[in-house]
Amino acid sequence: MVSTATIISMFVPIVVSIGLFVGLILVYRKKTGIAVKPVVIGALGFVVATQILEKVLHVVVITNFPNYSDHPWLFGLYGGMAAGLFEELARFLLFIWLLKKFHDYKGGISFGIGWGGIEAVLLVLMTVVPNLIFAFMINSGTFESSLAGSIPADQLAGMKETIVNQGVSFYLLGSLERFFAIFLQIVFSLFVLLAVVKKKFSYVVYAILIHAAIDFPLAFYQTGHLKNLWVIEIYMAIIGLLSFVFIKKARNILPHTTR
Repeated sequence: MVSTATIISMFVPIVVSIGLFVGLILVYRKKTGIAVKPVVIGALGFVVATQILEKVLHVVVITNFPNYSDHPWLFGLYGGMAAGLFEELARFLLFIWLLKKFHDYKGGISFGIGWGGIEAVLLVLMTVVPNLIFAFMINSGTFESSLAGSIPADQLAGMKETIVNQGVSFYLLGSLERFFAIFLQIVFSLFVLLAVVKKKFSYVVYAILIHAAIDFPLAFYQTGHLKNLWVIEIYMAIIGLLSFVFIKKARNILPHTTR
């Protein structure tokens, strides 16, 4: 059985992710102003770059290398570089093709909120909502009977064990991770915009490498070689705090325009 407390905690990251997206728009509307077009383009850019194009590559790679979890170092290198390439190049192309009139601090912030906000919402909905549905099925006794025909018995048992054993802290910490991750996406958006403004593509290369370096350690948790979720959350918190500093500094580096 999945405890009532765990089921309630599953709603927390859903509320937090949606609240963050909406809250950042409201906060920055007062602080710097919000440009609607970059928010929309940023959100659509994330979906196309990561949920379509990058996932096509992942399907090909994982299909040909099914034992990737046995090699966390290589998996981390591949995963980090793939994320960096698809996301940072997509940001760069969107800024120079579709957002030519938004090469200012407000445009960068707006784009980052759109990109990071939709990431927070989609990733939570795709991971937590299925777990929530499965939790209700487990508690009602219909989990095995409903999924037996579509999922092998050993995988079904593993899924059930995972959902039952994931406690309240798992979902609460996940909410904290989303909080810091969204600010990191704003940082990358501002950094790539800086590359566009200063006409230095080398900054995009730096963004790709930094993105890959940040994502690399996460592979050890994803492949099961690192069990302690607290290590990941502390790591993300440090990255998040550094992100706050950069966002503040970027205000004095990027141009400001009034529309």
